[in-house]
Amino acid sequence: MTDTANHPSPVKGEVAVFHGDRYPARRAVGLWPCVELLPEPGRPAPEGLAPREGADGSVGYPVAPERLEAWYAVTWTFRWRGELFECTAATSTTLSGDYLGSDEHFAKEHLKRLVTDYYGVFPRDEVTELEEHREDLLKPLHALVRRLAEADHFRPKVYAVYHGRTYPAAAEADVSGLIALTTGDDLPEDLVADSRYPGAGRFLAAPEQLDAWYRLHWTFRWRGGPFEAVGTVDGRIKGVYTGGSWGFADNWQLTDESDPDGMQTRYTVKAGLNGVTDLEQHRTDLLANQ
Repeated sequence: MTDTANHPSPVKGEVAVFHGDRYPARRAVGLWPCVELLPEPGRPAPEGLAPREGADGSVGYPVAPERLEAWYAVTWTFRWRGELFECTAATSTTLSGDYLGSDEHFAKEHLKRLVTDYYGVFPRDEVTELEEHREDLLKPLHALVRRLAEADHFRPKVYAVYHGRTYPAAAEADVSGLIALTTGDDLPEDLVADSRYPGAGRFLAAPEQLDAWYRLHWTFRWRGGPFEAVGTVDGRIKGVYTGGSWGFADNWQLTDESDPDGMQTRYTVKAGLNGVTDLEQHRTDLLANQ
């Protein structure tokens, strides 16, 4: 990949820098947050990375973002007769571009029309101010990875507090009214080991033995509709629609899927964090209902 003032490369796309070398790149589908390097034909494979074949038959090399020196999106712009264009194709003699200006008279006189947009193909010696633009993708990705980790990917969690110590706990009491706590190597006093899971570090507590028992969960709004978060998928927050409008679910093409028990259908969405509002954590007291 060579960048020169006379030959934009790539004309438009993503680039990652690994061990000082630049590669065409893309998000590694199904391996978030990895980035996939795409060496050009005839170029050696990136050292130390294993290949993976994509659904389209192309071969990429997934790499964790912390191993990259850079990852960015590239676009090029240029001017022809003083008007601004975004480059869409390049040959040894011409540059093609979509018109970014607003002079309707100029566009109708000199350019071709595609639906509502104008474009043109121009001799290279008539083009000026050919310029590369880069949008950093790596820094926002690192920030998103940290944010999701800090929020434990917005997964709902249940905890119990026993003798001042907090343990992961079951969301419901068992048939005998006892609550399972996962304690690991800790052996809480006065609690009975859960015989259903020998050696798993699980103990049973009566509600009156606990200082607290609560559920942490997140809610948000997307397109104005209410959702309860259930985790993340490929860096996007997944939520279950909690509103009552079938029209909303149909209009925004929410995904219908079975709930974890397989008894009912629920509507879900996977949304980028930049597209959600009112993202809020809640704490629900479970002891209050005992």
